[in-house]
Amino acid sequence: MKKFLAAAAAVFFIFGACSAAEISGNGFVEVEYVAYPEKGESPNATQRVAEVMARRALVEQIGELYINSSTKIQQYFDGREVNDVVVAKVEKVLQGSQVVTARQPDGSFRAVARMKVFGSNFLADAVLPEDIQPVEFLQPKFTNIESDIDPNFEGGIAQDYTGLIVDCSGQELSTAVLPAIKMLDGTEIYSFRNVQRQIVVNRGLTGYSDSAENGVQRAGSNPLVVKAVFVENCDAVVSDDDANKILAANQRSKFLNNCLVIFVR
Repeated sequence: MKKFLAAAAAVFFIFGACSAAEISGNGFVEVEYVAYPEKGESPNATQRVAEVMARRALVEQIGELYINSSTKIQQYFDGREVNDVVVAKVEKVLQGSQVVTARQPDGSFRAVARMKVFGSNFLADAVLPEDIQPVEFLQPKFTNIESDIDPNFEGGIAQDYTGLIVDCSGQELSTAVLPAIKMLDGTEIYSFRNVQRQIVVNRGLTGYSDSAENGVQRAGSNPLVVKAVFVENCDAVVSDDDANKILAANQRSKFLNNCLVIFVR
């Protein structure tokens, strides 16, 4: 972790309260820090403390961010995962993080450190294998979803869904760069392995929202909505029936191919 911290900036070891970092609905990680002036301290010095501590908090929290359900970013920096290319790319992304500072009426400074996750040369691009070739989605098995099967469309679904909403509310779902949707036996039905690399880099596999009604424009006007049975860190696990429903609907609408997916937390 020391190497990870050193990758971003010099650090003042000052205790303070910082908000936890998560991937927001717009694809950023943000952390804030408020610094209060010591007696006789200049505003510039207080501002500098706020900026350095916000950047430090961002680095620490990025280290705790899941890449997938079994790997956090810090594992590349503490030797548990060995990939010098990923380390170099992540360090470069961290160096490009932004800090915006504003002075408060009480003389304190609020600094917000911000880093983009998706897009070329950002975090997803750094951790996603460059030579990945997408594999086909699993073929659906129609089990107990007769009400959704269109008898006039062999192997299909009664309507064109514009996207997918997976309701994980009430469960401790972590945000991640490369989350997945799984069946009960652990089989992945949706992951970065199924999608063109550049689409994952630019858009991310999922968006995140706090509501199935608001902030879900990504899933379009007629999303398929399913409830996660449980979560595994950052992955949503759905029933086998819902998994087959998702796969069947995607054969017609291709929303998974375009990452038109929202996880509700």
